[in-house]
Amino acid sequence: MTKLKSYLSVALATTALAVGGALAGSAYAAAPSTVGSHLAQGIGARGGAHLRTDSHIYPPAQLCRNQAWTSGNGRTVLRVQEDGNFVLYKDGRPVWQAPGAYPNGNCAVMQEDGNFVLYDRGGHPLWASGTWHKGAYLAVQDDGNVVVYNSSNRPVWATNTGD
Repeated sequence: MTKLKSYLSVALATTALAVGGALAGSAYAAAPSTVGSHLAQGIGARGGAHLRTDSHIYPPAQLCRNQAWTSGNGRTVLRVQEDGNFVLYKDGRPVWQAPGAYPNGNCAVMQEDGNFVLYDRGGHPLWASGTWHKGAYLAVQDDGNVVVYNSSNRPVWATNTGD
C-alpha cells in the first residue's frame, strides 16, 4: 500500500508541475486570434520529412514578465523573465538575449507597424527589431529561430539561432 501511495503522490506532483508549467509559460496576446500555429513540411537533418508547427504571433500581441511564446514542438521558448531579461531558449539553453534588456525589460510587443519592441515599465523602448513593415508577423520556429516576416513572408529580422 505504501508503494501505491508513493506512486500516486509522484504521479500527482508530476501532473501538477506539467499543468502549472504550461499555464505559467503561456503567452498573453492582445486577442485570441493573434497567436497561431503554422504547419509546414520540412526536410530533417537526416533527410527525412517532418512536420513543423511554428508559432506565428500577429500584431497587436504582447508578452510581459514571466510569460513566454513557445514553438509548436516546444523546443524554442521566447521569454520575458521575471528578472527583466528577454531571452530565447533553444532545447532549454539560452541562445539569445535582447541587448540592454536586463534588468528593466517588462513587455515585448509585436506592433501593428511591424516593429517588435521590448519596453520597460514606464513604456520606454529598451530594444527593437527595427522592422517597420505593415503586415509583418513574428514566428517562434521549431528549429530554434525567432523571425520577423514581412507581409510577403520574407524574413526581415532573425535571432539567427536556428539549426
